[in-house]
Amino acid sequence: MNKFFQLFLLVLLPAAVFSQEQTAADSLYIYEQAAKNIRFIRLGATQLQGAKISKYGMAGLSYGSGSGHFRVAQEAEKSREAKFFTEGVSTLDRFKLYGYFFFKRSWDDSLAFNQKGIKNSIQPAYFIAGKAGDFERQTFTGGGIISYAVKKDKLFISTGIDYLYNSTAGSIDPRALVYTYKLIFNPEISYRFDNQVIGLGVTAGYGDETVTVKIKNKNFGGSQAFPDRISYLNYGYGFIQVSTNDFFRKNTYTGLNLSYAGQLKDWNLAAKLSYLVTQEDNQFKLENGIQFIDFETFQLQNYTVDLLASKKGRRNSQQVSFHYSKDNGDDQLISLAARNYTYKRDDAAVSYSYLSPVKRGKNYEWEAGLQYQSAYQKDAAASHVLKYTVLNPEIKNIRYWHQPNRDLLSAAVGLAARLPLNTDVQVPATQVNVFTSGVVYPDYLYWSSKAGRASFKFNYATDRLIQKFRTGLSFETSYLKNLSPVNNQFNTAFVPSDGYFMFNVGLNLYL
Repeated sequence: MNKFFQLFLLVLLPAAVFSQEQTAADSLYIYEQAAKNIRFIRLGATQLQGAKISKYGMAGLSYGSGSGHFRVAQEAEKSREAKFFTEGVSTLDRFKLYGYFFFKRSWDDSLAFNQKGIKNSIQPAYFIAGKAGDFERQTFTGGGIISYAVKKDKLFISTGIDYLYNSTAGSIDPRALVYTYKLIFNPEISYRFDNQVIGLGVTAGYGDETVTVKIKNKNFGGSQAFPDRISYLNYGYGFIQVSTNDFFRKNTYTGLNLSYAGQLKDWNLAAKLSYLVTQEDNQFKLENGIQFIDFETFQLQNYTVDLLASKKGRRNSQQVSFHYSKDNGDDQLISLAARNYTYKRDDAAVSYSYLSPVKRGKNYEWEAGLQYQSAYQKDAAASHVLKYTVLNPEIKNIRYWHQPNRDLLSAAVGLAARLPLNTDVQVPATQVNVFTSGVVYPDYLYWSSKAGRASFKFNYATDRLIQKFRTGLSFETSYLKNLSPVNNQFNTAFVPSDGYFMFNVGLNLYL
């Protein structure tokens, strides 16, 4: 089996099967690379054909928790989540198939100013309330790829599908109930030139969201006696109006992508470029009718570039990865007949890893990375502007132990920093409202603070626990701590301080 294509597929996945022809060192290295590089390159039809893996499967369970006071305002003080994930690849004559299913159940404790269905989604229209409450979410995602060799080992046509269903429910007045649905198709055509594979694909999809806010205790129905119980509809980044009117959201997705997998001298290369446009239409239902009328539209354009280069030699293995993503979004607010909300974001990340040769049953890996993040949000009606730019350098050391009985162990320790380069907030004194003090000012304080993070991860894989299956156990934890005093010159409802602790435990079965 071609080592590059094997490594390339597994880098895209959260965990991977170990083939019989691999050494223990290769197995554990690929397992680690898979877990830490999934965020860079997403599995596609071209990569599925290039991987030359005919069959595999895995299933996993995990539980994680995060808590702390050093966070952005629209995150919970404590979050928990349980996940189940399964996926597999199969080959039937000229057909190559990939499928996955993912279920997550999450619980947020003390979440304020965020009643979105997808908590971190980029959208200008959503309900907020100052009262911190509990939220429960259930998320189902699934899909796969069907690829067919029109001309054996040369020309492939494929169709991919991704499905999402999410339900969100709040437990404290005003309580939100949000149902989110998404279905996206990714047809693609790929062609192989010797050991180079090139693919061109398109994206087309649809989604919708039903948003409802209920108040069980009528004493909280907009009463100034309980200001944190008042429900507002946020139209952007600070332009808010008191509202409990249900609304409906429609999304359409269109895009293009270009994929490549190949080899240049001793380096194995992979690349993916994609462009995606999301069109969002937010609508109120007409009173005493079945029709809907737009009150705000929003268009988001996303550009993404992913590159991966790996070299496996006798003395060492090296890998270089690069990711860049750019978002540009703006809305049209019908009531103002003008653009109100503007969103811009740039993310870039580069990393390098070096794996030493195995000596006396053990070896090590050094990894260094640098992340760049810049964001800009503007609300014209409320005259709110928040922008920030940060750098995140990181260094990590991973130790591997290869046991004679084929048990595989690794332990990783990492240190990272967050260095703010440019942070600014602009809000006229006459425009300050509950969103300003509850979200804008706390987020400015968070992003303008220097911070450090320490992380630890342990992995253990064995085939002795369950016959015919390799079992993987993992534990991961990190702690983020602000390193500079918070200079709070604002009247804020929340001041990010102290630290934020996270941990995750997982169990994987390789079928």
